[in-house]
Amino acid sequence: MHNILVPLGTSKHAENTLAYAIAFAARFNSTIYVIDAYPVHSSKATLSNVNTRLQEDNVKRIKGLVTKIASKNQKIKIVSSERDLIGSIRNLNETIGLDLIVTAPLNNEINEAVFLGRIAGSVIKRTHIPVLVAPIEKSFQPPKRMLLAFKTGEVKASSTLKPLISLQDQFKSKLKLLLVKVPGFANRNHQLNDELMQRSEQLLFTENATVYQGVLEHFQANQPDLLVAFKRERGFFEKLWEPDLIYKKDFYCTVPLLVLKNKN
Repeated sequence: MHNILVPLGTSKHAENTLAYAIAFAARFNSTIYVIDAYPVHSSKATLSNVNTRLQEDNVKRIKGLVTKIASKNQKIKIVSSERDLIGSIRNLNETIGLDLIVTAPLNNEINEAVFLGRIAGSVIKRTHIPVLVAPIEKSFQPPKRMLLAFKTGEVKASSTLKPLISLQDQFKSKLKLLLVKVPGFANRNHQLNDELMQRSEQLLFTENATVYQGVLEHFQANQPDLLVAFKRERGFFEKLWEPDLIYKKDFYCTVPLLVLKNKN
Protein backbone atom coordinates (compact mmCIF):
# COMPACT_ATOMS: atom_id res chain seq x y z
CA MET A 1 0.00 0.00 0.00
CA HIS A 2 2.16 2.83 -1.34
CA ASN A 3 -0.03 5.88 -2.00
CA ILE A 4 -2.89 7.04 0.25
CA LEU A 5 -5.07 10.07 -0.44
CA VAL A 6 -6.75 12.14 2.28
CA PRO A 7 -9.40 14.72 1.24
CA LEU A 8 -9.69 17.32 4.00
CA GLY A 9 -12.63 19.64 4.56
CA THR A 10 -12.81 22.65 6.84
CA SER A 11 -14.72 20.96 9.65
CA LYS A 12 -13.46 20.37 13.18
CA HIS A 13 -12.97 16.71 12.24
CA ALA A 14 -10.23 17.43 9.69
CA GLU A 15 -7.42 17.21 12.21
CA ASN A 16 -8.60 13.87 13.55
CA THR A 17 -9.01 12.45 10.03
CA LEU A 18 -5.47 13.45 9.09
CA ALA A 19 -4.06 12.05 12.34
CA TYR A 20 -5.90 8.78 11.73
CA ALA A 21 -4.57 8.54 8.17
CA ILE A 22 -1.00 9.33 9.26
CA ALA A 23 -1.04 6.65 11.96
CA PHE A 24 -2.49 4.14 9.49
CA ALA A 25 -0.01 5.01 6.72
CA ALA A 26 2.94 4.73 9.10
CA ARG A 27 2.26 0.99 9.45
CA PHE A 28 2.77 0.55 5.70
CA ASN A 29 5.43 3.23 5.14
CA SER A 30 3.00 4.80 2.67
CA THR A 31 3.13 8.25 1.12
CA ILE A 32 0.15 10.42 2.03
CA TYR A 33 -1.31 12.88 -0.44
CA VAL A 34 -3.52 15.53 1.14
CA ILE A 35 -6.01 17.38 -1.02
CA ASP A 36 -8.56 20.10 -0.33
CA ALA A 37 -11.97 18.46 -0.29
CA TYR A 38 -13.61 21.70 -1.45
CA PRO A 39 -11.38 23.10 -4.24
CA VAL A 40 -12.35 26.58 -5.37
CA HIS A 41 -12.90 27.03 -9.08
CA SER A 42 -14.93 29.36 -11.25
CA SER A 43 -15.08 30.27 -14.93
CA LYS A 44 -15.90 33.88 -14.12
CA ALA A 45 -12.87 36.11 -14.54
CA THR A 46 -14.20 38.60 -12.02
CA LEU A 47 -13.83 35.96 -9.29
CA SER A 48 -10.30 34.86 -10.18
CA ASN A 49 -8.60 36.96 -7.49
CA VAL A 50 -11.05 35.77 -4.85
CA ASN A 51 -10.56 32.15 -5.87
CA THR A 52 -6.78 32.49 -5.79
CA ARG A 53 -6.92 33.90 -2.27
CA LEU A 54 -9.25 31.15 -1.08
CA GLN A 55 -7.02 28.47 -2.61
CA GLU A 56 -3.99 29.97 -0.88
CA ASP A 57 -5.87 30.02 2.44
CA ASN A 58 -6.91 26.39 2.03
CA VAL A 59 -3.36 25.25 1.27
CA LYS A 60 -2.08 27.26 4.23
CA ARG A 61 -4.66 25.61 6.50
CA ILE A 62 -3.70 22.12 5.31
CA LYS A 63 0.02 22.86 5.71
CA GLY A 64 -0.68 23.98 9.26
CA LEU A 65 -2.43 20.70 10.08
CA VAL A 66 0.39 18.65 8.53
CA THR A 67 3.02 20.58 10.48
CA LYS A 68 1.07 20.12 13.70
CA ILE A 69 0.45 16.39 13.38
CA ALA A 70 3.11 14.75 11.21
CA SER A 71 6.61 13.78 12.26
CA LYS A 72 9.61 14.80 10.16
CA ASN A 73 10.23 11.36 8.66
CA GLN A 74 6.69 10.86 7.35
CA LYS A 75 6.11 11.20 3.64
CA ILE A 76 3.31 13.71 3.11
CA LYS A 77 2.59 15.75 0.00
CA ILE A 78 -0.03 18.45 -0.45
CA VAL A 79 -1.88 18.35 -3.76
CA SER A 80 -3.17 21.51 -5.43
CA SER A 81 -5.62 21.30 -8.30
CA GLU A 82 -7.96 23.56 -10.22
CA ARG A 83 -10.34 20.68 -10.91
CA ASP A 84 -13.21 19.57 -8.74
CA LEU A 85 -12.45 16.91 -6.12
CA ILE A 86 -13.43 13.86 -8.17
CA GLY A 87 -11.62 15.16 -11.26
CA SER A 88 -8.52 15.82 -9.15
CA ILE A 89 -8.64 12.33 -7.64
CA ARG A 90 -9.00 10.67 -11.03
CA ASN A 91 -6.12 12.69 -12.44
CA LEU A 92 -3.86 11.89 -9.49
CA ASN A 93 -4.79 8.21 -9.70
CA GLU A 94 -3.83 8.13 -13.39
CA THR A 95 -0.53 9.84 -12.58
CA ILE A 96 0.75 7.94 -9.54
CA GLY A 97 -1.80 5.20 -8.79
CA LEU A 98 -3.72 5.52 -5.54
CA ASP A 99 -4.09 2.46 -3.32
CA LEU A 100 -6.56 3.89 -0.81
CA ILE A 101 -8.58 6.97 0.13
CA VAL A 102 -9.00 7.76 3.83
CA THR A 103 -11.89 10.08 4.62
CA ALA A 104 -14.12 11.15 7.47
CA PRO A 105 -17.78 10.09 7.30
CA LEU A 106 -18.78 13.74 7.54
CA ASN A 107 -17.07 16.99 6.61
CA ASN A 108 -19.23 20.10 6.74
CA GLU A 109 -22.60 18.39 7.12
CA ILE A 110 -24.57 19.35 10.22
CA ASN A 111 -27.56 17.05 9.72
CA GLU A 112 -27.36 14.50 12.53
CA ALA A 113 -29.42 12.05 10.47
CA VAL A 114 -26.57 11.70 7.95
CA PHE A 115 -23.97 8.93 8.34
CA LEU A 116 -21.83 9.56 5.26
CA GLY A 117 -21.76 13.02 3.73
CA ARG A 118 -21.12 14.24 0.22
CA ILE A 119 -17.33 13.89 0.26
CA ALA A 120 -17.31 10.31 1.57
CA GLY A 121 -20.30 9.44 -0.61
CA SER A 122 -18.84 10.87 -3.79
CA VAL A 123 -15.40 9.23 -3.47
CA ILE A 124 -17.08 5.87 -2.87
CA LYS A 125 -19.62 6.22 -5.63
CA ARG A 126 -17.64 8.03 -8.32
CA THR A 127 -14.13 6.59 -8.09
CA HIS A 128 -12.76 3.06 -8.47
CA ILE A 129 -10.37 3.47 -5.54
CA PRO A 130 -10.98 1.62 -2.24
CA VAL A 131 -12.05 3.85 0.63
CA LEU A 132 -11.44 3.64 4.37
CA VAL A 133 -13.97 5.68 6.34
CA ALA A 134 -12.34 6.74 9.62
CA PRO A 135 -14.70 7.18 12.59
CA ILE A 136 -15.06 10.69 13.95
CA GLU A 137 -13.03 11.51 17.08
CA LYS A 138 -11.38 8.08 17.22
CA SER A 139 -7.67 7.37 16.82
CA PHE A 140 -6.36 4.60 14.61
CA GLN A 141 -6.22 1.17 16.21
CA PRO A 142 -4.97 -1.93 14.37
CA PRO A 143 -8.02 -4.08 13.53
CA LYS A 144 -8.06 -7.45 15.28
CA ARG A 145 -11.48 -8.65 14.08
CA MET A 146 -12.80 -7.89 10.60
CA LEU A 147 -16.28 -8.68 9.29
CA LEU A 148 -16.86 -8.75 5.53
CA ALA A 149 -20.55 -8.55 4.68
CA PHE A 150 -21.82 -9.25 1.17
CA LYS A 151 -24.71 -10.70 -0.81
CA THR A 152 -22.49 -12.42 -3.40
CA GLY A 153 -19.01 -13.78 -2.85
CA GLU A 154 -17.95 -13.43 -6.46
CA VAL A 155 -14.83 -11.31 -6.98
CA LYS A 156 -14.09 -10.66 -10.65
CA ALA A 157 -10.78 -8.81 -10.24
CA SER A 158 -8.01 -10.07 -7.96
CA SER A 159 -7.01 -6.47 -7.23
CA THR A 160 -10.35 -5.94 -5.46
CA LEU A 161 -9.12 -7.77 -2.37
CA LYS A 162 -5.69 -6.12 -2.16
CA PRO A 163 -6.55 -3.61 0.61
CA LEU A 164 -8.19 -6.32 2.70
CA ILE A 165 -5.24 -8.66 2.23
CA SER A 166 -2.77 -5.90 3.09
CA LEU A 167 -4.58 -5.12 6.33
CA GLN A 168 -4.93 -8.75 7.35
CA ASP A 169 -1.27 -9.53 6.64
CA GLN A 170 -0.01 -6.40 8.39
CA PHE A 171 -2.16 -6.66 11.52
CA LYS A 172 -2.73 -10.44 11.66
CA SER A 173 -6.45 -9.75 11.81
CA LYS A 174 -9.09 -12.45 12.06
CA LEU A 175 -11.65 -12.35 9.27
CA LYS A 176 -15.25 -13.54 9.33
CA LEU A 177 -17.49 -13.62 6.26
CA LEU A 178 -21.19 -12.80 6.40
CA LEU A 179 -23.25 -13.88 3.39
CA VAL A 180 -26.59 -12.09 3.45
CA LYS A 181 -29.35 -13.77 1.47
CA VAL A 182 -31.56 -10.94 0.23
CA PRO A 183 -34.77 -11.22 -1.83
CA GLY A 184 -33.86 -12.55 -5.26
CA PHE A 185 -30.88 -14.49 -3.91
CA ALA A 186 -29.65 -17.04 -6.46
CA ASN A 187 -27.51 -20.12 -5.94
CA ARG A 188 -24.71 -18.52 -7.94
CA ASN A 189 -24.42 -15.90 -5.18
CA HIS A 190 -23.33 -18.72 -2.90
CA GLN A 191 -20.12 -19.21 -4.88
CA LEU A 192 -17.33 -17.68 -2.82
CA ASN A 193 -13.93 -16.44 -3.85
CA ASP A 194 -11.29 -19.05 -2.99
CA GLU A 195 -8.89 -16.60 -1.37
CA LEU A 196 -11.64 -15.18 0.83
CA MET A 197 -12.46 -18.65 2.04
CA GLN A 198 -8.82 -19.44 2.76
CA ARG A 199 -8.31 -16.22 4.68
CA SER A 200 -11.46 -16.38 6.78
CA GLU A 201 -12.00 -18.31 9.99
CA GLN A 202 -15.77 -18.57 9.68
CA LEU A 203 -18.56 -18.18 7.13
CA LEU A 204 -21.86 -16.95 8.52
CA PHE A 205 -25.26 -16.92 6.79
CA THR A 206 -28.32 -14.80 7.32
CA GLU A 207 -31.52 -13.94 5.45
CA ASN A 208 -32.55 -10.28 5.48
CA ALA A 209 -34.14 -7.64 3.30
CA THR A 210 -30.80 -5.78 2.92
CA VAL A 211 -27.11 -6.35 3.59
CA TYR A 212 -27.26 -3.66 6.28
CA GLN A 213 -29.98 -5.48 8.21
CA GLY A 214 -27.85 -8.59 8.06
CA VAL A 215 -24.90 -6.64 9.47
CA LEU A 216 -27.02 -5.29 12.32
CA GLU A 217 -28.10 -8.81 13.22
CA HIS A 218 -24.52 -10.06 13.54
CA PHE A 219 -22.64 -6.94 14.61
CA GLN A 220 -23.07 -7.28 18.36
CA ALA A 221 -22.42 -11.00 18.41
CA ASN A 222 -19.16 -10.74 16.45
CA GLN A 223 -18.03 -7.28 17.64
CA PRO A 224 -15.76 -6.49 14.68
CA ASP A 225 -13.47 -3.49 14.92
CA LEU A 226 -13.44 -3.12 11.13
CA LEU A 227 -16.42 -3.60 8.81
CA VAL A 228 -15.74 -4.44 5.16
CA ALA A 229 -18.20 -4.16 2.28
CA PHE A 230 -18.15 -4.30 -1.51
CA LYS A 231 -19.33 -1.39 -3.60
CA ARG A 232 -20.66 -2.83 -6.85
CA GLU A 233 -21.84 -0.87 -9.86
CA ARG A 234 -25.42 -2.08 -9.36
CA GLY A 235 -25.23 -3.11 -5.74
CA PHE A 236 -26.41 -2.05 -2.32
CA PHE A 237 -24.19 1.01 -1.93
CA GLU A 238 -24.88 2.30 -5.42
CA LYS A 239 -28.57 2.52 -4.62
CA LEU A 240 -27.89 4.32 -1.35
CA TRP A 241 -25.69 7.09 -2.73
CA GLU A 242 -28.31 9.21 -4.41
CA PRO A 243 -27.24 11.95 -4.21
CA ASP A 244 -23.89 11.17 -2.53
CA LEU A 245 -25.41 10.88 0.95
CA ILE A 246 -26.17 7.95 3.22
CA TYR A 247 -28.54 8.39 6.12
CA LYS A 248 -28.16 6.55 9.41
CA LYS A 249 -31.54 4.91 8.93
CA ASP A 250 -30.16 3.18 5.81
CA PHE A 251 -26.61 2.39 6.91
CA TYR A 252 -24.56 3.19 9.99
CA CYS A 253 -21.60 1.80 11.90
CA THR A 254 -19.36 3.05 14.71
CA VAL A 255 -16.20 1.25 13.55
CA PRO A 256 -13.97 1.96 10.54
CA LEU A 257 -15.58 1.00 7.23
CA LEU A 258 -13.46 -0.37 4.38
CA VAL A 259 -15.24 -0.21 1.03
CA LEU A 260 -13.77 -2.45 -1.66
CA LYS A 261 -14.56 -1.68 -5.30
CA ASN A 262 -15.92 -4.70 -7.13
CA LYS A 263 -17.27 -4.13 -10.65
CA ASN A 264 -20.23 -6.20 -11.75
